[in-house]
Amino acid sequence: MLVAITGTPGVGKSTVSKLLSNKYNVIDINSYAKKNGLLEEFDTKLETYNVDVNKLSDSLKFKTKKSEIIFLDGHLSHFVSCDFIIVLRCDPNIIYERLKKRGYSTQKIQENVQAEILDVILCESMKSGITTSEINCTNLTPSEIVKIIEETIKNPNLFAPGCVDWSHEIDKWF
Repeated sequence: MLVAITGTPGVGKSTVSKLLSNKYNVIDINSYAKKNGLLEEFDTKLETYNVDVNKLSDSLKFKTKKSEIIFLDGHLSHFVSCDFIIVLRCDPNIIYERLKKRGYSTQKIQENVQAEILDVILCESMKSGITTSEINCTNLTPSEIVKIIEETIKNPNLFAPGCVDWSHEIDKWF
């Protein structure tokens, strides 16, 4: 079973995935794309490399054992053909602080905070037709999030999309 762990940069995907890697196979999509020559031109406006998500998805098509769970970590992982998508969400103000500490430009921080408020990754995930869950990580520790992810895999309806609403933040960021 391939499970995408996705969300806006700064929600905690990598931190949670590091904990998941103690028990499961976890593929960091960004490192995987770089290692396998899937990065395209650098987009100076978005301050990132473009990735052909179709090539990325095709390169990840492999058979897994029925009981095996492989997590795909990255904000593009929901574009990969997988069995299940888990979208991690976080308060936009916390995302702002985390991205600021990482040294992101003001424009890139604002773009990501706005994407979180507008549910961009959740909407993209749901559009795929793949079963999607949404977890609000704002007040949870990484260990608590891992436990919720494990519960969610057993019962995908536990955290159905629609439980997170940051629309009250819209005036602050637009």
